[in-house]
Amino acid sequence: MTGSAFSQLALVLMGLFGIINVLRNRRSRGQPDEAEEDRKARKLEMERRMASYLASRDDK
Repeated sequence: MTGSAFSQLALVLMGLFGIINVLRNRRSRGQPDEAEEDRKARKLEMERRMASYLASRDDK
């Protein structure tokens, strides 16, 4: 095999690897994990506290 054949084979293999990873990630993305739920809850709590802080500053 020549060098160009090896490079074409490498491109095909990298493309297949990328497609497989994309499909695998799409399948696992639909299932939220506990860490993601915890991050969302902390974010909402932080936003609520910030809104409360800003509202208390406006009263002064």
